[in-house]
Amino acid sequence: MKFSIKKKFFYLIYNIFGKILPRTYMPYSLGSKYIRHFLIRNRVRQCGRNVKIETNVLMSPFVEIGDNVEINENCRIRENVKIGNDVLIAPNVQLLSTNHEYMNADIPIRLQGGRFGSIEIGDDVWIGTGVIVLTNIKIGQGAVIGAGSIVTRDVPEYAVVAGNPAKIIKYRTNQDIS
Repeated sequence: MKFSIKKKFFYLIYNIFGKILPRTYMPYSLGSKYIRHFLIRNRVRQCGRNVKIETNVLMSPFVEIGDNVEINENCRIRENVKIGNDVLIAPNVQLLSTNHEYMNADIPIRLQGGRFGSIEIGDDVWIGTGVIVLTNIKIGQGAVIGAGSIVTRDVPEYAVVAGNPAKIIKYRTNQDIS
């Protein structure tokens, strides 16, 4: 997919300037919330209203962000990620929709290329600190991902998951785990 000169410009400005602006809750933030939102809105596929992005967030231009989303500091969001509305993403989260090929032992891994997938996060999801979400994962509406979890499988709606690999520990509704 080709990007316009405008998108490339905002990508460059965000990576040089926008990601190092002060945190939005600091008294000297100087409107950093609005500056980062403006820069991100002009460099990704889609960016909704009232999006808050904190410092040092690295984000691919192939990302779609819904309304009322908070992405905290030091997050990494790779290719082909779709984030729904009212999503909370804690610090140090990695959404990794790409992976290396490694099955041919005759060729060094670095020369085998990569696989590109996608990640889809539903509305009203909370992703805890330090979570890693691997490629081709769908996180259902209302799900909660516990801090430090590694998500290797799809997460059903309203499930609370935790661990490595992340497993369902309960539901936010009265649904039975069995």
